[in-house]
Amino acid sequence: MQGFRRSLLLAASLLALAPLAPLAHAQGFPTKPIKIVITYAPGGTADVIARTLATSMSELLGQPVVVENKTGAFGSIGTMAVKQAPPDGHTLLVTTIGTVVLAPMVTKDASFDPVKGLTPIANLAMAPMVLLVHQSVPANDFPGFVTWAKQQAKGVDIAVAGPTPEVAMALLAQQAKLNLVNVPFRGSGPALQSVLAGDTKVIFQTPSVQMMEFIKQGKLKVIGVTSAQPSPAVPGAVPLNKFVPGYVQDINFALWAPPGTPADVAAKLTETVRKGLSAPGMAEKFVAFSAPLAVAGPDEVTRITTRESNNIKTIMETTTVKFGE
Repeated sequence: MQGFRRSLLLAASLLALAPLAPLAHAQGFPTKPIKIVITYAPGGTADVIARTLATSMSELLGQPVVVENKTGAFGSIGTMAVKQAPPDGHTLLVTTIGTVVLAPMVTKDASFDPVKGLTPIANLAMAPMVLLVHQSVPANDFPGFVTWAKQQAKGVDIAVAGPTPEVAMALLAQQAKLNLVNVPFRGSGPALQSVLAGDTKVIFQTPSVQMMEFIKQGKLKVIGVTSAQPSPAVPGAVPLNKFVPGYVQDINFALWAPPGTPADVAAKLTETVRKGLSAPGMAEKFVAFSAPLAVAGPDEVTRITTRESNNIKTIMETTTVKFGE
């Protein structure tokens, strides 16, 4: 009987302690430097967002937060590297939600679920994509662009960096009945240089500090933006849906941790992001990055990921876009 009572007491003690057990993860977190993997090359919008976030998180968490650019395979190399990292919160991913959604198509890994395959931490910012042309192209608006594009017998090469712009380009080509040919680059920086050099005449990409400077210099001309309304990221740009009804393609930048990350560690990271990005002057800084803040929690990341997954399935069924080839 005494042995039975001891067993009951032990079980009761364990049950009493059980609710406290998860807290042990976050109380000691982080225990070492944190690494943020970014799937784009240095110099682009995502890179600037990640480095700003890293500085903010380092100050709040008391540990160094370093950024590693891991490009290739439409962002899937970096995405899968974080998926396979230890689930302790010390390896994170910053990329677009579209990049994560397309990862299983690019890698041919049907086992990866974009909605459940990573631990969502927070949405960070939202930016439109911008359709721009080299200064030599005889077009200053979308109707002019359409006229010029239809005169190109072999179609129009468009520089894109990442899968989300490629999907957006394919949709635009389909809806506007244009022959637009994807030319992929590993980052918006190299893509911009291609257009500035005249190797390609058109670029479809998120706005960046570099891009805005070249627009001011007259080296690039804005044809339109993919947002539903005029965007503060690109002052004066006309939404393409004015000419192509229903065409809206915003890009969401988000933060993830590996699958299986303890809930309390994920919650601490979410709160760190919220606190850091709500600091004075941060909103203005992100507008200067041409990616206005759109901070939201993991549920919103999941909602957007689900929506984009459904959109991609539709696109794959109705266009000739093939990823990873």
